[in-house]
Amino acid sequence: MFNKVPGTLLEANPDTARDPYSAIEPLLAATGGLTLSQVSEMTGIEPTTIQNWVKRGWVASPRHKRYGETQLMRIILINMLRGTLHLDSIANLMACINGNALETNGDITPDAELYSRLCGVIRETRSRTPRLPDLDAIIATELSGYDGRSSEEAPSENREKLQKALVIMALSYEAAQVRELAVKKLNEFDFSKGGNENGKLQRRKNSIGKRQNLK
Repeated sequence: MFNKVPGTLLEANPDTARDPYSAIEPLLAATGGLTLSQVSEMTGIEPTTIQNWVKRGWVASPRHKRYGETQLMRIILINMLRGTLHLDSIANLMACINGNALETNGDITPDAELYSRLCGVIRETRSRTPRLPDLDAIIATELSGYDGRSSEEAPSENREKLQKALVIMALSYEAAQVRELAVKKLNEFDFSKGGNENGKLQRRKNSIGKRQNLK
């Protein structure tokens, strides 16, 4: 189960834990798109960082200063992965699946659907605590209804590409969650009882706590 809707700061409830996108879709429907400040508040990402992603072509430009489903879901997906993957690697991975962020015609799967599938994989892996072979099986089940979109490549090639990408994305997100928990526990550690190792441990704490991904 999710405590928060993945990639956001929104609190999850039993319904949104099962279907995280159901927490996001009504907000888009009610507003016709979110403002930059609203996206920042939802995701915890600095507005300047979001604008930088747009400038780099990783996220499509907002329309009339509103971030719709296309932009918001790409931002949330990047946010889910940036705790462990470099932003350039995330951009390359997303381009492999859905090409240019500014065009959707050749997408293997829409970002909203990709998000739902990724959350489904993560939710199932958490319930099983699987090994990597189990993860492959979980993703194969998640993609059982996938029809292999895009006219540029064969459906079987699209499916294989999407399955491999979901493995990377699911492992990356879970690794980021484990790292965040480790940092939290480290920050709670009582270094006053560390003896001669206190200084060394404190430096390690600071090093981990201050590490940030490139914006």
